[in-house]
Amino acid sequence: MAKFSQAFLQGMLQPSYQKGLFTAAQQAGQLPTQMRQMREEEAKKQQALQRYDQAVQTSEQGIAAAQQGDVSALTNRIAELRKQMASATTLQEKQQIRAEMANLQRLQPGAQKIAVGNKAQSIVQGEEALKDESLSGPARLAIEQRLEFLKQDPEAMSQYNKFKMDQWRTDQAQKEIQSQQWLATNSEAINRAITNNDMDAVESIVEGAGEFSEAAQSFVATSLRNADAMARLEENSMERKIAPSVDYYQEQLDALPAEIRKTFKGTFDAYKDAADKGWNGSEWSTGERMRAKQLEKTLQGQLRAVYSQIATSEYFAKQKEGVAKREQIAQLELQIATPMSSEYVRQGRIQAASLLKKDEELTQAMIDQEARSLYQMDQRRAISQLAALRGESPEEMPIENAESVITQAMSANPGKTRDQVVSRLKAKGLIPGDYVEEKEIKTQEEMITEPGLINPFRARMKLEQNPYQGLSDG
Repeated sequence: MAKFSQAFLQGMLQPSYQKGLFTAAQQAGQLPTQMRQMREEEAKKQQALQRYDQAVQTSEQGIAAAQQGDVSALTNRIAELRKQMASATTLQEKQQIRAEMANLQRLQPGAQKIAVGNKAQSIVQGEEALKDESLSGPARLAIEQRLEFLKQDPEAMSQYNKFKMDQWRTDQAQKEIQSQQWLATNSEAINRAITNNDMDAVESIVEGAGEFSEAAQSFVATSLRNADAMARLEENSMERKIAPSVDYYQEQLDALPAEIRKTFKGTFDAYKDAADKGWNGSEWSTGERMRAKQLEKTLQGQLRAVYSQIATSEYFAKQKEGVAKREQIAQLELQIATPMSSEYVRQGRIQAASLLKKDEELTQAMIDQEARSLYQMDQRRAISQLAALRGESPEEMPIENAESVITQAMSANPGKTRDQVVSRLKAKGLIPGDYVEEKEIKTQEEMITEPGLINPFRARMKLEQNPYQGLSDG
């Protein structure tokens, strides 16, 4: 034990050992500082991780907003990321957040399109809701006001117009099938009634055609001509007369289109050959007469089939013509109801710039004026075309159409009073010259509390003193 103590004491007296003790003591003294630094570093890492998680969460929310077409929410998420980037402590963090911001910014155009589509869909849904006659009161008013607001967005109305026209064409495709079914069901009855000279039955069938009535009338008109043509065929047949009718059949074939005429060539040439060989001007040779008679029946059957095809073609041509006309009307109605879009502003800028005088500066007022002028020009053209398609003049425009034109003109001419806009539209022939708006009759209470009245209290006193005295001097 004594030896151990002596050795220990000697070791402690050695310089190297003393140095080691000093180092150990020094490290022991630094330990609290190192622990604090480690805790601070760990805290910084945790904070950085939280900021990263927050940035990722914000980015995910922005992506969800973009997918839903919520442009406002997407813009807010980008703004949040910008704030987070400002509070980031390292270059790496800032770069990561910047990358998330750039990704959301790339989604903005797509989100805008979705937002426009959502608005257009809301317009469609609102109009469908208003078709419910049981909807009334505040609920109906709320939907009407919402629709009025949504329809002020030209881009949304453009999408709405596209949707409505796609829907219209889908409906027309279904109606086309119905029109085919109608003809298949009624063509035989029409031809039978014509053969029996029962025009009352024909008229009854046409009246029941509904929206296909114009096409049905075309089919009947062609079928009547066909019946007359077939009657003449019978009159010129070899059953009624002895001599062949080569010239008559030649005339009938010449009246047909060249492509159809080709299908008759073989039969007609054989009939003509039989007539040339078998008819001597006064009588037939037995064999050739039988041959000519059979060929004539074949020729008449072919003509009947062609006449029937012509009547059917006339029916579908008239139906197609009606569809094209109705499509134009539908497109023009939508165009007239659509407010001025940004495209007019773009064209207005070009037009205004081209009209600038030397040293004159382009202003927004000039651009707006040209844009409105271009828009109104297109509106006038559309109204004129619509009137022509309907067989009416602007003076015969229905009141609800005039109201629509006035509403659109008001939105395109901010700062103008309604009376000014109406007068201008009348002068340009865009609404009837004798159009008169229904003036709302105000109560006395409404009159004396009307905004803009200089002294409503004095007006009330005058009214109480003399109810028949005017308010203009108050």
